[in-house]
Amino acid sequence: MPPPPVPSLAVRRPGLPRITPSTTRPPPKPSKKAGKVALAPGHSPLDWAALKSSGQDLRGVDTLIRIPPSVLKQHNKRDDAWSAFNGKVYNITPYLPFHPGGEKELMRVAGRDGTKLFATTHGWVNLDFMLDACLVGFLIPEPSSS
Repeated sequence: MPPPPVPSLAVRRPGLPRITPSTTRPPPKPSKKAGKVALAPGHSPLDWAALKSSGQDLRGVDTLIRIPPSVLKQHNKRDDAWSAFNGKVYNITPYLPFHPGGEKELMRVAGRDGTKLFATTHGWVNLDFMLDACLVGFLIPEPSSS
């Protein structure tokens, strides 16, 4: 028995817009909104996972510390970048070359609280797992000067 006929793409179905195939229109230009950059060889998500589990010190501190905003602000350089997310402070320096959006994008939150920006751009990412080996300490309010 032959297979049932395949409806034409140009056939209108109730509730669906009319689709007319065309090969005369150029394909749409890729959106720059994706924001991904080409990573250097050896800097894939799997490479990051391997580095995290290697036992190498990615924190840069001996013990977890309490960090006020004035101290966090001092760690805003490419070779010394810390950022706070959801009250936890991470040394993001080792992760910079692995960030899919590029180092420049991640440096936007170096030395400051990146919680709001992270939530609007990476809400689905499990940050605690991604950067657990880079945890430096916890963000605390600035001590009062009384």
